[in-house]
Amino acid sequence: MIHAIIKEVGTAAFSEKEPLLILFDQSATAALRNYSIIQEITSEVAFSLQIGDSISFDEQEYLIEHIGPLANDNLTTVGHSTLIFGQQSEENKIANGIYLSPYQLPKIKVGTKIVYKQVN
Repeated sequence: MIHAIIKEVGTAAFSEKEPLLILFDQSATAALRNYSIIQEITSEVAFSLQIGDSISFDEQEYLIEHIGPLANDNLTTVGHSTLIFGQQSEENKIANGIYLSPYQLPKIKVGTKIVYKQVN
């Protein structure tokens, strides 16, 4: 398991039209922080998330349905990924995306604990 804590929630991090969250670590620029969730990853482990693994926000657990080819590397290097809480067609999936179900945004705040849990 990899643990993180939400340190900051950007003023424009949530959108009624887009069911997604953009994660970054503390290295995010000021412009990115407005649209992002800033996480502090407390585990020093490379990410290797796969379909079937889960991400929890406090007690809210989400199953990974799809993971883009760049997501694990970007999470490891700059704590960045786009979490998508909705279905997308194959051709519209983004390389840095992690697609999760259920299809609803989690309730989060500063201090929310994120747990990246690998099945294997």
